[in-house]
Amino acid sequence: MRFRNFLFAAFLLTACSSNGVDTDLLEHNWDAILAEYRTDGVSVYYNETARVNLALAEKGLLAEKAFAYTQAGSGGIVPEWAQDYQSGALLAEIYYSMGHIAMAQRMAFETMVLCKGSRDEYMMKILVKTNLIYGAHEVAEKYLKLLKDKEFVHKYSSFVHNDEAVSADPELGLKRRCIPTRDFLSTARGLDEDLKDIIKANPEHRNTIQYLGIMYLLDNEIDNFCELMDRFYGTPAMPELPSAFAQAACMISELRPSYWKQLGVDRSVFREYENFLGRLQNGLNMDRYKDTYWYYLMKIGN
Repeated sequence: MRFRNFLFAAFLLTACSSNGVDTDLLEHNWDAILAEYRTDGVSVYYNETARVNLALAEKGLLAEKAFAYTQAGSGGIVPEWAQDYQSGALLAEIYYSMGHIAMAQRMAFETMVLCKGSRDEYMMKILVKTNLIYGAHEVAEKYLKLLKDKEFVHKYSSFVHNDEAVSADPELGLKRRCIPTRDFLSTARGLDEDLKDIIKANPEHRNTIQYLGIMYLLDNEIDNFCELMDRFYGTPAMPELPSAFAQAACMISELRPSYWKQLGVDRSVFREYENFLGRLQNGLNMDRYKDTYWYYLMKIGN
């Protein structure tokens, strides 16, 4: 095990003390998370990969830059909950980023319970936001009274019993519109079906479709990816195709002729795919393609 991974594994076992909190994650230091991530092809843990994918999503770059980082399948998007604080906090942040407010709230609450009597500021902040989003103002107010962060309390107290302000807020309003008319709590039908409902409810929440599309590509679920593109490309949910999806469209064109044209991929991207195939067939160095979906498939296929 690499030394850095050993430290990370030990770090995951830490309880709720301030010394064990992943401050880059919980204080949303996305640039720091990206800067510290290894991109040299070494093996990584799901939680590490999920952190970097979350950072990319929050910067609006998930479907542009995901394959510039070492990936680990869809488990590196939504890792399993290890019944510990760190993985629970990570999942709460991921679900919130996806626009899956119900699961974000559930994970924040269950993670806070793990603190066994201590008051966890980070998870309570998510609970304040999600309860405001749902219009549960009394519950949000209860958590605000327990928080020590005066700046946060001052800001979010202004939303209590003020639904108009919640709906008008750039963050809370955008997340509120992600709640489908057919509400759900768990991922009983499958996370992908939940995310499709969120996309339909709020096509402006671009993180949702980027997460779902990348999950399909990471697991090479091409039929599901094509169904997603056929359904949402050219709609407000996806008016333009991000880089990773364009690369996938080029590859899929071998099975569905001219699919890249159907999705409006620039001809220069398709030429790069042809160059990639040529170099692959001739056993040439492929390093120039290390940040592409094509290279990712080549590596997992070996």
